Amino acid sequence: MSVRGLKICLAAGAGLALMAGAANAATAAHPDLSGMWDMHMQEYIKTDDGQLPPMKAAQKAEYDRKVARMRAGAQIPDSTTACLPHGMPRIMYTPFPVQILQRPEVVGMMFEVNHNQRLVYMNQKLPADPDPTYMGYSVGHWEGPVLVVETTGFNDKIQIDRAGLPQSYDAKIVERIRLINKGKGLEDHLTVTDPANYTAPWSYTVRYQKSDYKLMEYVCDNNRDAIRLHQ
Repeated sequence: MSVRGLKICLAAGAGLALMAGAANAATAAHPDLSGMWDMHMQEYIKTDDGQLPPMKAAQKAEYDRKVARMRAGAQIPDSTTACLPHGMPRIMYTPFPVQILQRPEVVGMMFEVNHNQRLVYMNQKLPADPDPTYMGYSVGHWEGPVLVVETTGFNDKIQIDRAGLPQSYDAKIVERIRLINKGKGLEDHLTVTDPANYTAPWSYTVRYQKSDYKLMEYVCDNNRDAIRLHQ
């Protein structure tokens, strides 16, 4: 190899090393959320100040009807009782663990329940017209130690909690996720904006505890029969 060729190779190698170092430094600048997390189940969601979310009149009447039926012992079917996904945001507070895998370009969440997965694409814009799904489409960025996640693109089969808080196609959810308790805990502060169902945006918080649990096989089948038995 000529002296000139050697210099070019050395310069290219130095450039790649600098780029890798910058990427590693950027990653190290943010908290690592990776690990297994046990959820604190919240079956019935209230706002951070302990109130019902500000539902519109028709939605509040339907919610009250469902709650009354549940208190009377009725089994109210929803996606989960039909072995379908909980959907976002309800997937974030089921009684099953989640494993988070963090990379600079994507933060992955693997849920034990139904083996659902959720991907947060970092430093990207939300698509203008995403295909509607249970999990929606999520993009994220860092604000200091806080992972800020925006999610849109939901289908119309999701309810926010067991009692039936509604959610529409046009809902947008913003999460602020951060480590707490010296890294032993995780906090997710969620804000729901859904003018079709609520008179104003509203917020609530869920928390997790770090665990050494390993994800297990999950099979959902018999709940479909349970619904028919209770109708």
